[in-house]
Amino acid sequence: MKHKRVAIVTSVASMIGQFNMRNIVLLQEAGCEVHVICNFQEGNTCDSKSIQKLQHTLSGMHVHQHTWSCPRKCLPGKCMKAYVCLYRIFRKYSFALVHCHSPIGGALARIAAYQFGTPVIYTAHGFHFYQGAPWKNWLLYYPVEKILSFLTNVLITVNQEDEQFARRYLHAGTVFRIPGVGVDSRYFSTQDIDGAGKAAGMEFRQIHRIPDDAVLLLSVGELNKGKNHRVVLEALAMLEEEEKEKICYLICGQGELKHQLSAYAEKLHISRQVRLAGYVADIRPAYQAADLFLFPSVREGMPVALMEAMAAGLAVIASKIRGNRELIHKKGGLLIQPQDAQGFARAIRKLVHWKTGMPQKLEAMGAYNRKQILKYDQSIVDQQMRCIYHQMIDGSLISRKVLAEKRK
Repeated sequence: MKHKRVAIVTSVASMIGQFNMRNIVLLQEAGCEVHVICNFQEGNTCDSKSIQKLQHTLSGMHVHQHTWSCPRKCLPGKCMKAYVCLYRIFRKYSFALVHCHSPIGGALARIAAYQFGTPVIYTAHGFHFYQGAPWKNWLLYYPVEKILSFLTNVLITVNQEDEQFARRYLHAGTVFRIPGVGVDSRYFSTQDIDGAGKAAGMEFRQIHRIPDDAVLLLSVGELNKGKNHRVVLEALAMLEEEEKEKICYLICGQGELKHQLSAYAEKLHISRQVRLAGYVADIRPAYQAADLFLFPSVREGMPVALMEAMAAGLAVIASKIRGNRELIHKKGGLLIQPQDAQGFARAIRKLVHWKTGMPQKLEAMGAYNRKQILKYDQSIVDQQMRCIYHQMIDGSLISRKVLAEKRK
């Protein structure tokens, strides 16, 4: 490469904060001038203050920031408008490398990169087509990804199922499996010597009006259909009244379903047990306050929140889906089919009983999870990404097949 101006392209700014801050550091360490292209105004999974803080942090890191209105849904008119904006940015800055994320943002970025002959890395944070996915996903997302894979020098998958599928059915120059951004296992560990973690957990309970003797069930994730919080509400409603009295269910996250979930809890007569905390900037005290972690998603790639909960030493009840299956083993938690409310109710009843009657069993599960998650530590992920970036910068990972297609 003649120069090292690199673009990281995502649909929304929260994906920069969640998935790319370490990548920015790695690229800068390699001598690159980093540009981020994302939507700073709309569609983010965190609040506006967090976005402003992110922009301030990026400015302090001397990262060039560009805004584009990339839709999160496939709307032809908005997609075309977003592509024109992206094309102009690419034409102005002549990037040497593009690293893109998210289905629509990744699609538009790869097409624009193709137009300029720019090498591309695409990180797929969980394909929208997967075992058990709706047929509409297969009809829409799979053909598009198959075509775009011809324009992809490096495809990074985040779980085993996607990696196997990509190697067999897609045509990217090189396929890797890297577990997302990994997790800072030391930061989230509750094994602190001075008791600060326990104190922070107690303070968190007080802030959110959670009784000291309540068994706190925690979920972390955006309030949308994919995160499937509704099934946990249905499970809680199936418990006996005396069981409900022991429990408090806290969801940390914001999203379009906030009012619907609140109304549904009221309808099920469990509003006393349910707390919607909204977006929580520092999530670590929530893990330190919790007794169990619930993760009922219907679709995941490699879930960051689940890895954080494991690092915090929590026992887990999770949906039996791609990504979750790789992380949660029998010694660390229970896996339930995503729509099986009765299964979730049985699992909650079992682990709550262990918490109140046999806490050593729950502690053993948490200790197992804390040990298992070490193989997903962000230091390992950083080393893998560092190698990929260096090989892309020196040209050794640029597929001859992709380059040949671009010259035609």
